[in-house]
Amino acid sequence: MEPSFTVNLEALLNPQMTAEPTELACHVTNITHLPLGGRLGVTWGHTTLPGLVGGPQTSNSIGSLDGKGNLLPGAIYSDRLKSGVMSLTRVHPDTFKLRFLRTQEIDMGQYVCTVSAWSVSSQGDVMNTAQAESAPLVVRWDTKRPTLNVVAKRLREASVGGATFEMSCAVATENLGEAGYSVLHGGATDPNRRDSLVLTKAGPAEFRFRLVGVQLSDRGFYWCVITAWTKQQPGQAWTRATSAESNKVKIDFQENGPSFSVAIQSDTTSVYPWETAKMECSLSVSGSSPKTSAHTDDLAYEVRWFFTRLRGGQTTTQVASVDRFGVVRKDNRNSSSDISIERKDTHTYLLNIHGTQDSDSGEYHCVATPWYLSASTGSWTQAGELTSSRIFLTVKFAVWDSLKLPLLYGVAASIGVGLFSLVFGLVCAHCCCRNTMHTPRSRNKLMDLELD
Repeated sequence: MEPSFTVNLEALLNPQMTAEPTELACHVTNITHLPLGGRLGVTWGHTTLPGLVGGPQTSNSIGSLDGKGNLLPGAIYSDRLKSGVMSLTRVHPDTFKLRFLRTQEIDMGQYVCTVSAWSVSSQGDVMNTAQAESAPLVVRWDTKRPTLNVVAKRLREASVGGATFEMSCAVATENLGEAGYSVLHGGATDPNRRDSLVLTKAGPAEFRFRLVGVQLSDRGFYWCVITAWTKQQPGQAWTRATSAESNKVKIDFQENGPSFSVAIQSDTTSVYPWETAKMECSLSVSGSSPKTSAHTDDLAYEVRWFFTRLRGGQTTTQVASVDRFGVVRKDNRNSSSDISIERKDTHTYLLNIHGTQDSDSGEYHCVATPWYLSASTGSWTQAGELTSSRIFLTVKFAVWDSLKLPLLYGVAASIGVGLFSLVFGLVCAHCCCRNTMHTPRSRNKLMDLELD
């Protein structure tokens, strides 16, 4: 007697969109008269839905498992079965399965499984002794167009030049299934600053964009364009599914730059001639420039010193200067004293007047021009000129020091002249006014006359 059985087909996994898995089970029930050693085989068939792929309805053999379990793939499905993206298996002696890892739109349609009973004849040959076919099972879903929704948001706001800006783009999908994403960021960034850009993947569907050390040229709008890519089957090339553009995020800040101030001071405002006078010009910086406050190499000053002879006078003369590269220049002065400029630190400059003279008395002030490396432009920027208050330097006139030598010389000269006069008088008196003995006149008049 021939074997008898019933075949039922059911969907264990029914896809709701493209790229989802599909799993069909073919159950053989009510098996009777299957001889000892008899086996069951299965053949799977597929019929396309009318007009689904733009052509006539067609039927194709997916593949079969014979009584010994050998796989015989159909011509159209051979590559997919060999690659493993589809499989035909026997999970029980009376149950067979058809599985798609990623179902394509062309896989929609009617499926049937035809089960055959194989028996061994008395001559030892395996023969197909009976077969039964299941009722068709339709596999289909609504083919909605895949969509992307990309939302951009600011994570770190750059409110000043030199700060770091960071934003993220998150992707939400519909009717897409498993996909890969590529991202393109748009904005006003200078192509020469690509080394300052960082693009990372923060999650399966989230990307982050970071711009380090924003500059004025970076101000503008930023957004991302994300493209979804799918593979119909593993091992195949990526296929573009759809793309979407996010909302725009703005970088906008005002560059005010750092603020500077200058002050002048001196330990003493009066010195004696030939002493050294020292005046200190001190600068301070404040404001919103991160580079200026953090690195002294990004800040320099040009300092000039001026002299006014009269207190409150308007006529000033430049006496010395140092540029932002540290080069000192001395100006011609109407004084025999010498001048030097000393840089004590980044913000302090010292004017030294060596061997002061009376002509050095007067008002002094300094004028400073700051230069800083702007975090917003990346270039050296000249700030406004700063003028300090004035201090008056007095070179004292030392009366005793100025008179002691003339007095000493006068006294010495007077004493010398006095001594010379005394000695000279004594010498003259000794030579011209010496006392002589009186000789009485001789009574011999004739002799006296001769003598006279």
